Amino acid sequence: MRRIFKILVVILVYFIASAKSCDDQEQNTRESEQQEATKARDSIVSVFEKENLSPSALRAFEVTAGLKLNDLSDYLKIMNDSTAGKAFKDKAGEMAEALFIPGTKAPADLAGVVFDSIRVSRALNRVSDSVYSGQLSFAVTLSHSIKAKGNIHRVETRIVDIFTLKQEKAFGKEKIKVWKVFLGDIK
Repeated sequence: MRRIFKILVVILVYFIASAKSCDDQEQNTRESEQQEATKARDSIVSVFEKENLSPSALRAFEVTAGLKLNDLSDYLKIMNDSTAGKAFKDKAGEMAEALFIPGTKAPADLAGVVFDSIRVSRALNRVSDSVYSGQLSFAVTLSHSIKAKGNIHRVETRIVDIFTLKQEKAFGKEKIKVWKVFLGDIK
């Protein structure tokens, strides 16, 4: 019996001495999570912080600019909707302004119009190390009320400048420079 007791004690001591602590596993988990986060950040940086944009990336930014133009149409409708609340209109105004390159205002004269037939009239071309510029053309239908004849609809073609700029964006605690597309002056 004593012999069994000694063997059990030796086995118990062996298990206690060779067992891994919880801290080791937590530390390994933290280290592997940090390595994965670093790999993800490096992957994102390599994609978004490129110095030169590929032709396919430029085409993607041109499509994105067209989508932003459609968003502008929606925001302008909300801003001029008499049934919408003031806070809702103000937020739509902020979102409309965010679509434009800094220093450019959203046009008030296009309220309530739908932008149609959006196409690239001048492809994005490099202007400097952090700017590409181009132009989109689009059709707008303007309606004017005339007492004798009712509403007259007139279709106009307009041009909007588009820009792809490299700007700082917060990524966790760090900031990286990424390419973003903005609208410019509407003519």
